[in-house]
Amino acid sequence: MRTHLFKVFVVFTLVLLSSKSFAQDVHQITLLVDTKNKVPEKTYTMKAGDNTTVLNANAQDAFTIFARVGDQIKWNAVSSSEPDVSVAINQIKYISGPRIFSSDLIQGKNTTQATVIRGGNEMYVYQIQFTIGTDSKMYSISPKIQIGD
Repeated sequence: MRTHLFKVFVVFTLVLLSSKSFAQDVHQITLLVDTKNKVPEKTYTMKAGDNTTVLNANAQDAFTIFARVGDQIKWNAVSSSEPDVSVAINQIKYISGPRIFSSDLIQGKNTTQATVIRGGNEMYVYQIQFTIGTDSKMYSISPKIQIGD
């Protein structure tokens, strides 16, 4: 009887550990734009959620996060200087590196998101295209994602 219970315990523990090792993370990326500035694409910051590893947070033009295959990336944008001014992500566009998402163009929505479907050795470079308020002028920045094990 004890041997049977021990085997059940071992199998249960292995199932729990294996499900934890393959868990998918959700990475929340926020683009904070100084909408009062005349050149907003040069006066922005980016931040990531607590569960996301940022490889170079201090390098504005090289903001890079670490993700794994199966992880979900969610982007949103807000004004850092005018709370009543909206910042809308129009699209996420592939620039270079491995094609880690199912599409090279991800249309912006209230919640802009994509799931990492494959990895690669190089960094995935993409472009966030965004607009401010009711102005139709499009701005863009190019952060990166490093995929690993």
